[in-house]
Amino acid sequence: MQVKIKNPWESSFENLTVSAAKPVKKVVTEAVKVTAEDVKKQLFGEKPPEEMPTEEQQKLRAEEQKKSAEVKRRMARMEEEIKKIREARLQKEQQVKHEEKKAASAKATAAKEKETPIWQKMIKMGSQAERRVNAGG
Repeated sequence: MQVKIKNPWESSFENLTVSAAKPVKKVVTEAVKVTAEDVKKQLFGEKPPEEMPTEEQQKLRAEEQKKSAEVKRRMARMEEEIKKIREARLQKEQQVKHEEKKAASAKATAAKEKETPIWQKMIKMGSQAERRVNAGG
């Protein structure tokens, strides 16, 4: 029986990677191709737009135009609603300000009416004896 001499470097990492490089490269390439196809299908559907017949492309374009027109119409309607709400809010604010001004002016006129005239203040000034004389008594 002969003893086989093993190469100590035979099972080294470099030797293993060299021998495994081709199968690994093949598997990685296949995985990338499959992933790229899946992504392409998710983005463009089963058939990419370039490969579709012209009738299908026209149908898709017509649908896209309908959708964009619908979106534009909805956006215009939303803008109109927002504008109406904004105008109603501004009108209400103006009405509130007008009512506040009215109340303030009413308060000012009431305060003026309550204010005693100068001649009454003059009568109240001085001593009680002077007031009797000024009052005619």
